[in-house]
Amino acid sequence: MGSTSSTPSASGLITPLTFTGQSTYSAQFQQVIDKAVQIQEIPLDGMADQANADQSRQTALESLDQALTTLQSAVTGLQSAVGSSQALSATVSDTSVASVSLASNATTGVYQLEVDSLGSATQTVSTGAPQTVTDPASQNISNASSFTLTVNGTPTTITPTTNTLDGLVSAINDDASLGVSASIVNVGSSGSPDYRLAVQSSTLGNVSIGLSDGANNLLNTISTGSEATYKVDGLPNTISSDSDSITLAQGVTVNLLGTTGANNPITVSVGESTASAQTALQTFATAYNAVVSQLAAQHGQNAGALSGDSVLQVAQQALASIADYSNFSGSVTNLSDLGLDLDTSGNLTFNATEFEQNAGSNFTGLSQFLGTATSGFLEVATSALNNLEDPTVGAVKAEEASITQDLTTLNTNISNEESSINQFQQNLVSQLSQSDAMIATLQSQVTFFQGLFQIENNISNPSNG
Repeated sequence: MGSTSSTPSASGLITPLTFTGQSTYSAQFQQVIDKAVQIQEIPLDGMADQANADQSRQTALESLDQALTTLQSAVTGLQSAVGSSQALSATVSDTSVASVSLASNATTGVYQLEVDSLGSATQTVSTGAPQTVTDPASQNISNASSFTLTVNGTPTTITPTTNTLDGLVSAINDDASLGVSASIVNVGSSGSPDYRLAVQSSTLGNVSIGLSDGANNLLNTISTGSEATYKVDGLPNTISSDSDSITLAQGVTVNLLGTTGANNPITVSVGESTASAQTALQTFATAYNAVVSQLAAQHGQNAGALSGDSVLQVAQQALASIADYSNFSGSVTNLSDLGLDLDTSGNLTFNATEFEQNAGSNFTGLSQFLGTATSGFLEVATSALNNLEDPTVGAVKAEEASITQDLTTLNTNISNEESSINQFQQNLVSQLSQSDAMIATLQSQVTFFQGLFQIENNISNPSNG
């Protein structure tokens, strides 16, 4: 009898079975099983190797894909830098009077702005009756459980979650549609506090504000607000605004900070700017170099999983078409004029001095060279990257899809082959177990008859005993 440990399978994908026999040949039967399984595993090993190679290629492609996607975003950033509000900048001749922000629909322009008044909000404070509040966390200006807040004639019921001054303030501030904001002010001393409710209009101007507990008017108006007033471009008519944020022109918003005095306007200028383009070019160079790095990792002595793959040549050609683009019809003719220089390793370096000399104050030349998604450098770059990244026909995307399909098929085939080999192994063990049992029985019978013969021999020849 014997129990023999099995040898691990060649690929490691098959769980080896241990043959436990009763005959003296069980060890040989184990060897037969192991050898037979190893032979069956040869195709499986090939499929496993192919799956590992495909997985490595897929990982390398995904890294290249991500770098190319980042480069696409950088190209889009260049387009925005010359074709949207990012290509504009605003200046104010006196920043103590106003600040400016631009929206996507802003256009160039120069405006004269005279600010006569910044306006003010209406201020109210509670009367101190019917009761004084010394602790706003436990007391309120009235014992009522709900209040009526009236703003410009529109009443709203206010129900605090707690009957405290803190709770009343929170209930008012929780509803932005009321058009007011609330706070707590101490009109007493530190030793003898007298906390009051202060309610201020959210907009500038004369806003009527009232608060009632059903029996008492709880607010006094401390100051009546007024709207901000200003004039534009020397026109005589005064413009009023209930906000200190005014729309000076389409996409041009001015925040009023101070007044100018009569006939003393400030100048607000919106003009073309290359500042955003400079930042976008630096981002583009970084993204371009990341793709170069991905491609370089697939060549040389320690080449990556994509070594020899045709997609590398397609990607190299795409980068070359981008880096070599030139347009001699304008004052900016190539990437070097934008401060982007190609070094011996194929990387782009950004030279801020070159940019300032050739394009820093030349928005027209910069814009003409870059063009749009359908013209100029941007068209070439967009098209080159789409040839790689288009979800339907892009070379990288297509190869990723192909490898994914191959891996799916391989994994299915591997699983089927594993099942087949496991079944083969089980069948072989079952058949050999039957043979082993028969041999063990025969060996037992041989031992039995040998014993009988020995007993008979001893009886017949006593002298041999």
